[in-house]
Amino acid sequence: MKKHAVSYAIIRFQPHVETEEFANVGIVLVAPRLGYLDFRIETKRLARLTKFFDSMDARMVRGVLRSYNTELTRIRDLAGHKGDGQGRFEFELRDNAEHLFHALTKDREGMIRFSDVRFAMTDSPTTKLQDLFDYYVRRNFAGAVYREGLLEKHVRGLLKMRDLGQNFKPMSFSDGLYSAKFPFVEVVGEKPLKVLKPIFLGQDEPTRILDHGNKWLFTIQRLKDRLPPDVVMAVEGPTDNGKPRQAFRQAVKLFQDHKIRVIDVQNEDELIKVAEGTPTGRAPAPLLV
Repeated sequence: MKKHAVSYAIIRFQPHVETEEFANVGIVLVAPRLGYLDFRIETKRLARLTKFFDSMDARMVRGVLRSYNTELTRIRDLAGHKGDGQGRFEFELRDNAEHLFHALTKDREGMIRFSDVRFAMTDSPTTKLQDLFDYYVRRNFAGAVYREGLLEKHVRGLLKMRDLGQNFKPMSFSDGLYSAKFPFVEVVGEKPLKVLKPIFLGQDEPTRILDHGNKWLFTIQRLKDRLPPDVVMAVEGPTDNGKPRQAFRQAVKLFQDHKIRVIDVQNEDELIKVAEGTPTGRAPAPLLV
């Protein structure tokens, strides 16, 4: 397929000019030869922003981004392939998209700023735009593997802080053909007694949530004769409601139906109870809300 040159800039939320701190909130992209101009901006998953800029009211943050989303929609429509609004310009449609892009991304004062313009080649500007948004805003550059690495670091730090780190170590289990490594296995003497596995089930797409949950369910079922009897999944789920949350609930229920304990990885009290061997029940209610 034919490759097209595209230019793009990262949309940044920078409420405090004095500190120069910012967060990536979107992407705007133009393919000049196609007259294509489009954008993606985050208007729903704002917990990261409100936690980072904790002095700002969450409603204000949401209002700023939604207003800018409306403005970007208006600008995109001016550069649309149908030619709506073109009568007010003296340049061609292709020039219109590129002109609007460069006017939009000029450095200016305000809470919304742009990165330097960057360039790429692609056979699908729409796909490239979504990929860039997933990478720079949703930070899906390594998917569940990356997020689970962060969760493991969180659990490791908590165990160490509570002087429980020496009780757990990474360990691999195998049935001769299939093997898997678990980051936290409680070992007494030389006998493994418990598996604690952080798992990320907060992907944007329901299919990816269920696929990842089923992958680890298969692993545990395949190796159940080699694993200790107490297997605990410490999970992180989606921040938003909707279909991803429904898929998350189903994944949790599948674990529970197979006698696998499920806890919230962000619930430090629950994690410590598990590490210390205190009974915790099968799953905390907040997981399934």
